[in-house]
Amino acid sequence: MPQKIITKKINNLILKIFILTLSISLLSACSSQVKQANIKNAAEFNAQLGARYLQAGRLKLANEKLSKALEQNPNSSEANHYFAILQQRIGDNKAATKYFKKAISIDHDNPRLLNNYGTFLCQLGKYDKAVEQFNLAVKSPYYQTPEFAYTNAGICLLKNNDSVQAESYFRKALEKNTNFGSALFQMAKLNYHQGNFAKAQAFLLRYNEKNPDSEETLSLCSAINTRLGDIDKANACSEKRLRLLSK
Repeated sequence: MPQKIITKKINNLILKIFILTLSISLLSACSSQVKQANIKNAAEFNAQLGARYLQAGRLKLANEKLSKALEQNPNSSEANHYFAILQQRIGDNKAATKYFKKAISIDHDNPRLLNNYGTFLCQLGKYDKAVEQFNLAVKSPYYQTPEFAYTNAGICLLKNNDSVQAESYFRKALEKNTNFGSALFQMAKLNYHQGNFAKAQAFLLRYNEKNPDSEETLSLCSAINTRLGDIDKANACSEKRLRLLSK
């Protein structure tokens, strides 16, 4: 057989082997990517399930699902976020700090995460750092409910005995949502403690227009009306509060 023909056949064989090897490599890479995607999807599913159990107060099940999510994907922001809240709930502040920081390092623009981290820092008495996180949250263009972070900042400032700044944050919350119950209640309570009973009454009436009664709001209602001299209204609020507690 002529040398040229042999060389040609060898080259063709080498080319076929190369193409086959390349195809196998591509299939292997594709399979690996699919596997990784499936693992990440499973991790997010477990994280969401864990979050639901956490919200329902089923902490043992929340721990199981969130731990599984972190095992599947240690870099899941959602899994780290809710695992941090779980640690906060059970009183392990050191672990909560670790997982909050990990979640933020992965997804630093997540306003809900920043808001929750701010709440945690306020609980620890780190008021300035907490307000910093709340302010970062409201700056996010993705935050659809900034009134929550503004109100939480105000509550945190009240704990630090800064009623002036607290009021400014409650007003910012109401600028975003005029019917936001938490901010209206905080403004009513703040004015009551400052001796502005008529203003406190006005904010509580605004609260009652769009929001349901609670033990706290009915207790404040009774206190405000006692100060205003409307004993019948004060008693009515107290009786309503007792009925609510007896349910």
